[in-house]
Amino acid sequence: MNRLLLTLTLVVTFAASAFAQKAQPQPKSQEEVNAILAVQDAADPNARIAAAQKLLKDFKDTEFKEFANYMMMLSYQQLNDFENMLIFGDETLKDNPDNVGVLLQLSFAIPTRTREFDLDKEEKLAKAEDYAKRAITLIPNLAKMDPNMLDEDWLNTKKDFMSQANESLGLIDIKRENYDSAIEHLTKALELASQQTGETFYHLANAYNKSGKKDLALDAVNKSIAAGGMQMVDGKNAAEVLKQEIEGSN
Repeated sequence: MNRLLLTLTLVVTFAASAFAQKAQPQPKSQEEVNAILAVQDAADPNARIAAAQKLLKDFKDTEFKEFANYMMMLSYQQLNDFENMLIFGDETLKDNPDNVGVLLQLSFAIPTRTREFDLDKEEKLAKAEDYAKRAITLIPNLAKMDPNMLDEDWLNTKKDFMSQANESLGLIDIKRENYDSAIEHLTKALELASQQTGETFYHLANAYNKSGKKDLALDAVNKSIAAGGMQMVDGKNAAEVLKQEIEGSN
């Protein structure tokens, strides 16, 4: 399972828990109930965005503003619209700064989209680091999303959240060229994950390679390829490209 699918699976199942941390919002009319259900039951991301916008427009005093912005953030992520994902993620955090789902999403997305020569590079990375560290402080005390969930299953779910936060910190470290710290965070991410992904192994291999540890980089990239690697937009597998680079430099 790739990072996006794993994240969406965790975040969607996490949504109920995220909102359960606060007093439950209440609809004020059947019409508002219908508008909320339209967001929940939308057939695709574009329909969900339209339904969420309509909810906020038609019911300006709704207690479901956080929910609507949260669902728009997820929808824009599915559409690979990074700018709007950030906008609605930040809007969600205005209503609930402790929404761990949003903190995890943004802490990963920001370093992924940050480029080496961005003038605001460090500002963006500092923001992502703050989000990841806030998530790490909040995750241990999260209430169960389902009271019938086994304690062991909930513990493993929280470990997956911790894994994602550590992967984000690893990516931030790579962008800052702090490779030893990146290796530490990415190794921890793999240790905590219930399902190790090719993407995480790829990032670990990249950190090893950039730090000059070619043998460890080759081992990690082979594990990445065995787990599916990391697919790029052009159809290439980034792990296979990295393996060629590592072998070519030996």
